[in-house]
Amino acid sequence: CKKIIMLPSSVQKHICELHEKKHRKIAGEFLIEGLKGVTEALKSSYTVLAVVVDGARRDEKDMADCISLAEQKDVGVLFAGRADISRIKTTETFPGILAVVEMKTEEDAEPFGDIVIVLDAVADPGNLGTIIRTADWFGCSDIILGPGCVEPYNDKVVRSTMGSFFRVALHESEDLERTLSELKDDGYDVQIADLHGKSVQDVPLKNKIAYVFGSESHGVQKNLLSLGTKITIPGVEGAESLNVAIAAGIVLFSNHIR
Repeated sequence: CKKIIMLPSSVQKHICELHEKKHRKIAGEFLIEGLKGVTEALKSSYTVLAVVVDGARRDEKDMADCISLAEQKDVGVLFAGRADISRIKTTETFPGILAVVEMKTEEDAEPFGDIVIVLDAVADPGNLGTIIRTADWFGCSDIILGPGCVEPYNDKVVRSTMGSFFRVALHESEDLERTLSELKDDGYDVQIADLHGKSVQDVPLKNKIAYVFGSESHGVQKNLLSLGTKITIPGVEGAESLNVAIAAGIVLFSNHIR
């Protein structure tokens, strides 16, 4: 019979601190909730530091399988009671499991793939999460986040990717003008989403492409527009603009089918 290790108060306190950006940055750690996300984290190249399970659900088959996977990876599994859960959860309804995961650094990053997404001031966590999930679907393995973007380790961002977070490399840039120039020097064709651009279907595909998307309210900042070819998604006039996550999905699909 395996010994059940309950969640120590010190670990509970640490998890509660990880709900805040400043503490995530100091610790170099973040949280992922949900069976799918925790399982993907355990299967990935990320370092999972601990898994916390609702003690009342530890015998459920899917939960037991995830616990077994954690044990195979030598990751400590802790069990929480109802009072503990109410303090550590990041969602209204706790899905029964969460993990503490170590952030990756740029030193851990692999070389960029053939398709790179560059985001300029995309501040909504739901949009970033959807873009990450969409990028994963279409085989885009790298996303660069410029100034003004939401923190990638935000609880809602990580949760909404449904595990794709652990298959797409996220990079942060303090200067997108310099970053785009470096991408061009490295052979990437920079294509910038803009309402006044050419139809995405009319712009030739290159072997290496960096797609740039800005916020829905302001678009890509003006000083970046001259650094690449402006592209747009043609549609019927009326709507102000497409949601940035939808736009990214259409552009990636257009690339995929050509």
